[in-house]
Amino acid sequence: MFDYIDQGFYWLGRAYAETPWARAGFVAVAVIALLLAVPMAKLLRSNPVIVGLLLGAFGAVLVLTLTPRLRVYGAPGTCYLQFGTPTRADLVEPTDVSLNLLLLFPVGVLLTWLRPVIAVCCVFLIALALPVAIEYAQYSLTRLGRTCSFYDIETNVIGLLAGVAIGLAIRLVWTVVAGVGRMVRR
Repeated sequence: MFDYIDQGFYWLGRAYAETPWARAGFVAVAVIALLLAVPMAKLLRSNPVIVGLLLGAFGAVLVLTLTPRLRVYGAPGTCYLQFGTPTRADLVEPTDVSLNLLLLFPVGVLLTWLRPVIAVCCVFLIALALPVAIEYAQYSLTRLGRTCSFYDIETNVIGLLAGVAIGLAIRLVWTVVAGVGRMVRR
């Protein structure tokens, strides 16, 4: 267990070393999420904490995927058009695939706590379109030193749907426990 945690921190350190601009990006995302949480929550008629966390999660996705890299992997301006299935090793060890799966996972979980339904639908459609837009940006903005991959889109969407499933399960348990608590107090 601790081996995987050490590997995770090692991999995170490597990611920071390759994208030194990401730190400033995370600070900017935090400030923007804090400033826009309340106005966006009023617009969506939803909870400002959930909206702020969603803004932060979307911003983190953009920072992690669109900051320039120091080293280039593959040829910029190319797109790998293959799909695949994540292996067990991809899911357990910190790899590019596991990061892509985890990238939109928090967005999926937070979606289940957003209200009203129209806001959930709008944010879900944005979350589905985001991986495609990111991969297009990585393809067309060659100065980022990144490459486009359909496999990234696939793993991002799987992570989003897994987050929605886990979020719905948490919400269901939360609702049942709250209902039992209300019945006990009566």
